[in-house]
Amino acid sequence: MAKYHIERRKCRRFEIPGGEVKYKKIGLFSFQKDFSEACPVVNVSMGGLSFVCDGRFGRGKKVVVQLLVPKEKPLHLYGRVRWQGQWAGNSTFRVTDVEFMPFGTRRGCNPLEALNVLRRLDAHYDKEG
Repeated sequence: MAKYHIERRKCRRFEIPGGEVKYKKIGLFSFQKDFSEACPVVNVSMGGLSFVCDGRFGRGKKVVVQLLVPKEKPLHLYGRVRWQGQWAGNSTFRVTDVEFMPFGTRRGCNPLEALNVLRRLDAHYDKEG
């Protein structure tokens, strides 16, 4: 089956009041590691998300994120770090931009069900905004 890559720059970003994300870096022993503490989400789109954290990432680092939306089941998504910069001049916290891996049925893709959830969240928070 085909895989769907969402062009991030064409996706509308939306905020999720109370939204948080947990993350873990993907690597050799990542299956043994726990997710991070919850971090505040800056914004989300169908192509990726931004969040504030104190972790450091290299550009291109693979991560799995757990998007925590109030009154929803946690949503697990795989992605790559595309950018990280300081948060409002604070040297401790950084905004981290993650681009989601393509959606599809192939290995290494995010499940299509996750894309459907993101579409539903986009429509819901568009009405709120």
